[in-house]
Amino acid sequence: MTILTVVVPVLPGKQEAWRQFCQTLQGSRRDEYRAWRERMRICQEAVWLAQTTQGDVVCLHLQAEHPEQVVRDLSASPHPFDSWLRQGLLELHGLDLMQLVKRSAHERLFVWPPIPFTHDAVSGKE
Repeated sequence: MTILTVVVPVLPGKQEAWRQFCQTLQGSRRDEYRAWRERMRICQEAVWLAQTTQGDVVCLHLQAEHPEQVVRDLSASPHPFDSWLRQGLLELHGLDLMQLVKRSAHERLFVWPPIPFTHDAVSGKE
């Protein structure tokens, strides 16, 4: 399993709507959300809200078989729940996942404690 941590801003004035969105995920849409996590092969997830002097940010910690694929799959999925989730991310964070996938670039700088470092470990290949 691979861990991915993402930090994204909450649009100004959207903190309460973001909290309601999270309550919906754990309430009326709980079964759909559980099914989505299973489809995406997400085995662990944790979400925090951090209030900073520059505004609110959400920290998402995700453990999945291939977490980089989660964003790609979510951005292209025709599933109704996935469409609803994408719309929520756009309204609350300003995240257009299609644009994010096109422009996404990241580089791991270090890991502690040290782990064996191979090209396959970085690329996610097994």
